[in-house]
Amino acid sequence: MTRFAWAAWGLLVVVLDLPLLGWDVLPDVVGYAWLVIGLAGAAQVHPAFVRARAAAAAGIPVALVTGTPLFVDQAGVVWGAVFVEVLVTVLLLHQLATGIRDLAPVDGDSDTRRWSGGIRVGAPVAGLVRLVGLVGLSTPLGPLYALGYLGLVVVGIVTVVLVHRVQRAGWLAGATQPSADAA
Repeated sequence: MTRFAWAAWGLLVVVLDLPLLGWDVLPDVVGYAWLVIGLAGAAQVHPAFVRARAAAAAGIPVALVTGTPLFVDQAGVVWGAVFVEVLVTVLLLHQLATGIRDLAPVDGDSDTRRWSGGIRVGAPVAGLVRLVGLVGLSTPLGPLYALGYLGLVVVGIVTVVLVHRVQRAGWLAGATQPSADAA
């Protein structure tokens, strides 16, 4: 996957939301598109990257709703899009970490396996906290939305760093089969 670095940059754009007057300054649509481009050829490397690419493709239309003020007067549409966006983000982070963990060389870098394992747990937990906060937004559970959002940002940035590290190491370019100890 020669364009794997695009996936890291796309993920960074998706994770960092900087709203300004209803517009996302770093448009998630661009980030998801870069992820789709960066994960091209993923089928030859690992099935988890294919699932991550599919999640990124599903995120493109969702980002049009959540990252623009076009649907601001349709609260139900925006709420549903945010719900789907959380699921897409969790799936994307989890599958990227799964592919990296399964393909990490057994010799040497155990940090890659440990960090990808942490991402595989952290992303669903942060996503669940954010969804509970979203569902209970007008209740005392509402602050969980911000906490889950912050958790997904942290897990996302750790994932970006991990993807960049893997890209620089170069071992992903030669990977064609999952490692023997992949769970």
